[in-house]
Amino acid sequence: MRILVTLPAGDLRDSFFPPGMRDRLESLGTVEWNPDVDDFTEAELRDRIDGVDVLVTGWGSPRVTADVLDAADDLSLVAHTGGSVASLVSEAVYDAGIAVVSANDVMADHTAEHTLALLLSQLRAVPALDRTMSAGEWGTGDGEGAEIRTLHEADVGLVGLGTIGRNLLDHLDSFGATVSVYDPYVDAEDLSEWPSASLTDLKTALDSRVVSVHAARTEETVGMLDADRLAQIPDGALLVNTARAEIVEEGALLAELRSGRISAALDVYHEEPLPADHELRSLENVLLTPHVGGSEIRPPLTAAVLDDVERFRDGTSLEYRIPREQWATMTR
Repeated sequence: MRILVTLPAGDLRDSFFPPGMRDRLESLGTVEWNPDVDDFTEAELRDRIDGVDVLVTGWGSPRVTADVLDAADDLSLVAHTGGSVASLVSEAVYDAGIAVVSANDVMADHTAEHTLALLLSQLRAVPALDRTMSAGEWGTGDGEGAEIRTLHEADVGLVGLGTIGRNLLDHLDSFGATVSVYDPYVDAEDLSEWPSASLTDLKTALDSRVVSVHAARTEETVGMLDADRLAQIPDGALLVNTARAEIVEEGALLAELRSGRISAALDVYHEEPLPADHELRSLENVLLTPHVGGSEIRPPLTAAVLDDVERFRDGTSLEYRIPREQWATMTR
């Protein structure tokens, strides 16, 4: 089995393929590693893909287009160490019957965990209390400092569901939260294992004390939460976004946060890295993390992908397969 790894040489590849993961991949077949410090271009991928059975990709890898596939007589599996494959594989890959797997489900576990950490930190006023303590004060939240709230039996609205939202529902169950889910691609039966969750319209989901964004970034969702929709979020509510920044209009969000009407916890931004002088950095009602929700714990992502490469070698069912229907609704 011939395996081509498109990730370029350097720290990023080393973080996904530390020595143990590298050795494991090389035990599965004959591996060609990208020898350069730059990503392949589409033309370079086309030149190298003849005779390759398994293509292992990462962030920045060139798109697998119909033109690339013209030179890929043996390609049977695309294994992506990241999450979404929407901008990586083309429809031609599915037309050719090539299997596509990714670490999307594992990344979703980590992102849901980070989402929970953010919303609990803001509800429990952890950043504000830390600032108070660091200043030598004793803030209790009883009218003397930050307001401390709870997730127990809270009403939560999810804008979009997806794999991350489903994992978050598992966490929310332990708090007895009541969850309103807006996702036009989800049926009520899809929520059957979470009795506390119900499928609603967008207005109802936004009318919650905690609103968490989990929609994919697509043409129809960019700018979905504009000024009018943000205004539907109740006073004092918390908006969490660990999905994609473009789903929320930046100017409208900044206006709401400046007013102090709502607070936010954000892991994604319209410009990344977030500029040092960006207004978000100066607002005390915002908790910021640098887009680390699902992507910083990397060896488990690689391990999941290698599990499926091994299954592919052995001719068994692939656990992390991305079907065409899922590909069509993933973040682009």
